[in-house]
Amino acid sequence: MRFPPLFIGFSTIFWGFCTGWEVFSIVAAIIFEASNIIKTRFDLQKKDFIRISDLSSLVMFILLFYSYVENEPRMIFLGFITTVPIIFMPLLFAQLFSTSDKVIIGTKWGKRTHSHAPVDIRTLYILAILFATAAANIKSVWFIALFMLIIFVVLSGRVRDPKSLKRYLKFCFVTVFITVFIGVTVVAGHWLIGRKMMEWYNDWYESLSADPFRTSTSMGELGKMKLSGEIVFRVYPEEPSIPLYMKQSDYNVIVNNTWYSRPKKTDSIFPVNDMEWQFFGEGDGKKRSKISIWMNKNKGEGVLPLPNGAKRATELDVAGIEKSVLGAIYVEEGPELLEFVISYDPEESFEPLPRRSDFFVPKEERAVIDDVMRNNGLTGATPEETLENIERFFATFNYTLELKNRVAGSYLADFLNNTREGHCEYFATATVLMLRSAGIAARYRTGYMLDEYDSFENAIIARKRDAHAWVTAYIGDRWINIDTTPPQWKEADSMEKSFFEPVSDFMAWVKMKYENYRRKKSAEFNRILIAAASILTIFLMVRVYLRKRRVKKSLSDEIKPLFEAAGLNSPLYQMLDYYAENGLTREESETLRRWIEKNREKLGENIDLSAFVRLHEKLRFNTGGDKTALMAALMKEYEEWKKSKES
Repeated sequence: MRFPPLFIGFSTIFWGFCTGWEVFSIVAAIIFEASNIIKTRFDLQKKDFIRISDLSSLVMFILLFYSYVENEPRMIFLGFITTVPIIFMPLLFAQLFSTSDKVIIGTKWGKRTHSHAPVDIRTLYILAILFATAAANIKSVWFIALFMLIIFVVLSGRVRDPKSLKRYLKFCFVTVFITVFIGVTVVAGHWLIGRKMMEWYNDWYESLSADPFRTSTSMGELGKMKLSGEIVFRVYPEEPSIPLYMKQSDYNVIVNNTWYSRPKKTDSIFPVNDMEWQFFGEGDGKKRSKISIWMNKNKGEGVLPLPNGAKRATELDVAGIEKSVLGAIYVEEGPELLEFVISYDPEESFEPLPRRSDFFVPKEERAVIDDVMRNNGLTGATPEETLENIERFFATFNYTLELKNRVAGSYLADFLNNTREGHCEYFATATVLMLRSAGIAARYRTGYMLDEYDSFENAIIARKRDAHAWVTAYIGDRWINIDTTPPQWKEADSMEKSFFEPVSDFMAWVKMKYENYRRKKSAEFNRILIAAASILTIFLMVRVYLRKRRVKKSLSDEIKPLFEAAGLNSPLYQMLDYYAENGLTREESETLRRWIEKNREKLGENIDLSAFVRLHEKLRFNTGGDKTALMAALMKEYEEWKKSKES
């Protein structure tokens, strides 16, 4: 399709300002429109166009990489769509500055070459611009107005009469509708992909965004717990020490199978210095560890898992932090991947002193707990002795991931008196209530118990299956951790790990490294990447063009097409001109066969024109066959016809 002067340049600038490539689009527009002034043309052949086509493929891969680096993961697809016109620019440049009015799109692999039929790349380029700008600005009113203007300008030259005007207006409407529809589809598709990704990772986000005021247990439910080996965070300690307990939240009130933290209120923590936050106590702790954790992707929020005695966090780049009454640290807004350094004193505890709620045993469980404590002689003379008796009592229990309640009534009664097996939620809940019945303040604690050290990353790994529940009790004028779950729980949780877990671990490590790089990358690097791609493109283009013969020609000269259709010199056209001069004109939409049938009596020929037409059609439209022989046969028939007219 032929376009008015300056149209390609205007469309290119329009795309640039819609998508943020303003300077680049202006430079490209100047180069493209220079083809209307510069008289130099390059004599490019098929192999040259294939080289340039391969260059466009290289540009596409560069743009994919650029979009991957520049955008959030959910924005990569949409970001790439807005850069699609750049892929066509090398081919457009080749067409505008060559002796051909079409280009070949293909590729060369070793000695094999694959190519398609010649195409006018200008049309594809304009469609790419409309597609890219529609995807980037579908909600903008001014975009719709400019977009319609482009369509009206490019097609206005075809209006010659009222009939063509009607077709013109109809085509403009359909084109605008289809392109806007495509733009809406791209945006909607992007939104659906993002939403689907959120659904896929919902479990992950929920585990990292624990509610500091409420946690449900699976006690009394049926089935089997399914544990995942997915990595949720990493700890990089100065001195590796395992096992390592990482607390998220404490809870002090139980109702049925749900624990609550009361009172339900928080206090805001304000940064001491830039990205430095004092969680508890004063100053730094004796030990330091770096924590790398994935937060809620939608809002960047969640409860931080912290070692016992956590005091001060540095390099913590978040908007705000809230601290619950029981010591849970909740990030209100932060990045997807959060990395910070925490200093802590393992022997210290900064939880608030015991409250009345820390001694409360629900009425429905009080008789069961009291009977177990009395029948097994678990209440000792001192809190330390009571704790020792309870730990000895649970030493005979078994750990299981099976969720089952064998008798009706209290699930704790069934656990303590009948099954004597369960998972960590059973052990932690029972231990809290048993300590309370003996007059010892206790709370239900959730977090992670880590015992896996990865020498490759030099880090302690936290997986989903490392999520754990244990007890914190006030003994000896301080809060201490108590874990009565049988030690084999770790081995049992790991028995069903996936065979492909090492592969997923490696991919998780790559994702973490990429996210770190993406967050810390600078605008300077992006400029370097674009400059390198531009230099590479120019270098390859120069290599192609310097090897070609340049030809001078007048702008008024018709550009010689590289690919000419066969049969345009058929003598049939001379015959039709003769009959037209004698009043037998063929309509533009009329086929040769229909014209012959309509004028058979007026022609009055001895020569069979139908056979002549069949030879002409073979010459024009058959891809195979000997064109030279067909032309010779046509010329022979033509000479006989010519003699008949002269006689």
